[in-house]
Amino acid sequence: MWFDQSLKPLEDQYQAIKNENFPASWLLQYDAIKDQELTNYIKESFSQDQELGIFLEVSPSLAYSSRVIYPHAVSWYDPQAVFLSGYSQSERKKLIDTVFSKFKSEFGSFPASVGTWWIDSYSLNYLKDKYKIKTILIVADQKTTDNYGVWGQWWGVAYYPSKANVLVPARSEKDKQDVVILQWAQRDLSKAYGKGSSFSNYSLQANDYTERKLDVSYFEKLAETYLNCNLPVGQITVGLETGIESVKSFSEYENQLRTLNKIENLKSITMSEFSNQFKKTYPSNPEKLTLEDDQSRWVLTPENRENTKLEDEIIYQSNLAFPDYFVADKSDFLDRVLPVSHQETTSTSSPILIFISFAFGFVIFKYFGLTRYYWAISFFVIASFLTTLMSFSKFGWNVYFGPIVKNISLTQFLAPVVSFSFFVPLLKFFQKKIKNTKLLALILPLTFGIDFLISTLRYIQLNGQHYFVIGWDALRFVGVKLFPRSIEFVNQDFPSVIANSFLKFDFNLIWQSKLVSLVLHPLAHIVLGVAIYFIISKLPKKLRWTAVTIMLVFFCLYIYKTVTLNPRLAL
Repeated sequence: MWFDQSLKPLEDQYQAIKNENFPASWLLQYDAIKDQELTNYIKESFSQDQELGIFLEVSPSLAYSSRVIYPHAVSWYDPQAVFLSGYSQSERKKLIDTVFSKFKSEFGSFPASVGTWWIDSYSLNYLKDKYKIKTILIVADQKTTDNYGVWGQWWGVAYYPSKANVLVPARSEKDKQDVVILQWAQRDLSKAYGKGSSFSNYSLQANDYTERKLDVSYFEKLAETYLNCNLPVGQITVGLETGIESVKSFSEYENQLRTLNKIENLKSITMSEFSNQFKKTYPSNPEKLTLEDDQSRWVLTPENRENTKLEDEIIYQSNLAFPDYFVADKSDFLDRVLPVSHQETTSTSSPILIFISFAFGFVIFKYFGLTRYYWAISFFVIASFLTTLMSFSKFGWNVYFGPIVKNISLTQFLAPVVSFSFFVPLLKFFQKKIKNTKLLALILPLTFGIDFLISTLRYIQLNGQHYFVIGWDALRFVGVKLFPRSIEFVNQDFPSVIANSFLKFDFNLIWQSKLVSLVLHPLAHIVLGVAIYFIISKLPKKLRWTAVTIMLVFFCLYIYKTVTLNPRLAL
């Protein structure tokens, strides 16, 4: 998207900033970090007061480097393609880790500042926990602009978000995420209240207000509104998308910088420096602030935001997340609008009941003299119902990995209790019928390793060739391809659209069905375990334990793959 195929947009923007002696924060996309000519210029020319950070947009290049499938046949700016919220939780971590690793390899350290039009709170929490970011820049409120609707945060003012929702200012230290939220294109206090760019273009951004036939005098008036908000720290964000908007709006950008340099008691600082200053002044969000001009008055608190003239009021809920905290949003419109009133939240899971159910299993096994089998059968129960046991309630949602049930806690309690009770007569029966019941008990949980093997198998027919492969990751496949009269080894990457088209056994269909997941699937593994026992028990001792060891390895892989599943919601 770099309009001028040279470094001139970057050189011009940097020089304009240096002419006014302003430090600035430069947020680099992954593709920009990979551009050696661009990064060399930054390293050689930028002064020490310029901060480097990351602009977290997902591109095909970033997706490929992260081993993540990029959506097919959508525009680059489509929400499901460009934002982290369009990907699963595990994919988001890969994308973030890849760009942060690339940044560090290029510039020597991780950045403290990040920007993106939209960030889901799962990704924000991950950024803070792993990379210790200090501040993040997101888009200011806009109802429907560029297929993105973001609405409900403090109107143009910096704040600490809750851990559940990036748009909600935190009420307490318990729910506070210690990252300062800044806003891009801070809006007019009244004219920007409406749908579409005809409203949202009333902002501080040069290319926005010039499209409304306004000049730098409008910018100056709006800037002074935000810089005189009766707070010790007033703040505005001024910038352009280098190489895109900066090409056609550069002269107005220069007007902005010259205007800012004339304002007394105004200091230009980087994003991370602002975070440091903000945290010194406000260890927590201000209890109340007022932002007003001749036509509008915003009253902002951690409990609500209100503008009586515009008839706007939003009651904040610190413990209510958007669905994209947990699941990928594959829609073509980013709809992130806070509810105007309080909503009931769900909280039904109780992990203590899981421990009680396994304690029950130990007691009943001890009572019937089956203690020697307890741990093996416990692993069978865990493997059978792990997706159900992993389900929980958080931030107003019931979060599922296995079947969607009406009462998570009751199901998590009953599934192990019924299983342990079922195994008591079953083990008593096998003690009378076979020689080595302990070996059978050991084999039963290990049969779930076969599920892991099946889950990696892939098949596709391309140009008359049949591919029988194992999915090494989302894009790489290892196996064989069959020609009409020959066979050839395969170890290669495939484009996202093909990689996503391989046939596979979808275990999600098992885990989503209550009958299959909670009953048929465990019973099938009992039958399979008995069959494998009769095969393995006839092997020589060394070969027998070699087979068991191999099964143990695949069992561990099955457990790992299951505990790293992405959650889903009952939407």
